[in-house]
Amino acid sequence: MYLVLDGPPAPEAFPHRELREALLGYFREHQKLVETEALSLLTARPEPLRHARQILDGPGASVPIITRGMVELVYTAPAAAPAPALAPAEPSPVPAYALIAEGYAPGPPGRQPLEAYGALFASRFRTLSRILRGRSDLPHPVPVKEIRQHEGRSAVVGMLRSLRQTAEKKHLILEVEDETGCVELLLPRDRPAAKQSWMPDEVVGLELEVPRDRNRIPVVKEVHRPEVPIHRDTHRSDRARRVLFLSDLHLGSRSFLSESWAELVAFLREEGPAPEIAREIAHVVIAGDLVDGIGIYPNQERDLAIHDIFDQYVELGRRLRELPARLNLVVIPGNHDAVCPAEPQPALAAEVRAGLPENVRTVGNPTTCALEGVVVEAYHGRSFDDLIPAIPGASYSRPTEVMKSMLAMRHLAPIYGGRTPLAPLPRDGLVIDPVPDILVTGHAHTYGVDRYRGVLLLNASTWQAETDYQKMRNITAVPARAAVVNLADLSVLTLDFARNRPAVVADGAA
Repeated sequence: MYLVLDGPPAPEAFPHRELREALLGYFREHQKLVETEALSLLTARPEPLRHARQILDGPGASVPIITRGMVELVYTAPAAAPAPALAPAEPSPVPAYALIAEGYAPGPPGRQPLEAYGALFASRFRTLSRILRGRSDLPHPVPVKEIRQHEGRSAVVGMLRSLRQTAEKKHLILEVEDETGCVELLLPRDRPAAKQSWMPDEVVGLELEVPRDRNRIPVVKEVHRPEVPIHRDTHRSDRARRVLFLSDLHLGSRSFLSESWAELVAFLREEGPAPEIAREIAHVVIAGDLVDGIGIYPNQERDLAIHDIFDQYVELGRRLRELPARLNLVVIPGNHDAVCPAEPQPALAAEVRAGLPENVRTVGNPTTCALEGVVVEAYHGRSFDDLIPAIPGASYSRPTEVMKSMLAMRHLAPIYGGRTPLAPLPRDGLVIDPVPDILVTGHAHTYGVDRYRGVLLLNASTWQAETDYQKMRNITAVPARAAVVNLADLSVLTLDFARNRPAVVADGAA
């Protein structure tokens, strides 16, 4: 049981109720109690989840209670900020938008590459192993170096280093490691887990049978991934608000769908069908590849209408100004945008951000935010290029199936050394922590709506017609569709702007 210490606070103590509940759920999954004053201080500052992660990565890793003093230590100000007032005249409303955390967090300069990547993978292992060690169905995991001391049933949490088959019987040999060492484990081919997809560098919990004979290797009985808990806190808006999800605008491309975009603009201005739906849309989230970029793929110049990257962002600003100014626009970059290609990616630089309208919030890729109290994680989806070849049967036409694997592993891009470059940062910002209510991606240039253990999965559609390069890569575009999500129940309406008039398809509530 997880409690807030010091007794139940008055509702006024936490003006942002949904944010408080999200933080409580986060600490709950990591097996921590939290003092009321510590929670108050976290909710009073920007990016509370980032600071909560810093606490758990520091002194909070070894103690069961998160105190106010531990929260104060993570802030950079020389003196701790005073606690927020506990009794305002009226509770503040839930904020329409709150940034929970950006994936990108720069590290100290001058580190050697091996040291930097070591810190990155240590961060990944620390976070995911903490989640796994809190699971009741993974009894008492021991460090790798102590496995041989626990004859009979045992358990371990480790990062997958390599995977191979035995020559004769086709059993799997897993090589896993933690901070204490590395060990080989046998996974018999008749176990259900032997038929699952395995990703390099994913973190798993393993139940073992450790033989008395030290010449025989331990046998894997059960496999536990970090996964989305079946029973967890979820969040819904108590107001009639909707959010529109888009991706892959590719402004500057000759294939940009201007007519479909004009239909979208008319719809949002309440000049098209279903104006009552458009009226309730308060937010628009765009999941990367805002512009087409320069030199992203061979012979791209043939596909460009705008050959200067700064002019492409000027065009982006012009197109976004066509949307109603009342909307809160949240945009993340993608692999075509003018930011560092390694993930996590920082937000757009000031030089290109300057031409965007004032209602645009530019954040990194990925980013976790709260819209009307509903937790949304937006990730462009470059790791599809690595995960689709690694998962049997996966394809760009079914992106939400890949997203389910991301949630099972609790990581957006687990594979190192593939098509998705990983930035050597001190914290792995691609770990899915906490579990969002909505996970949105792009990149695949298709469209998908699905649900997984209570999480709404969206792969947002592109606004670029199919190019020769996409055909070469066997990507069939499904353009000009928009997902409209009701934040009160997470029901989805799909708007198809590739037609002369938008078609509306309902998906149903969560």
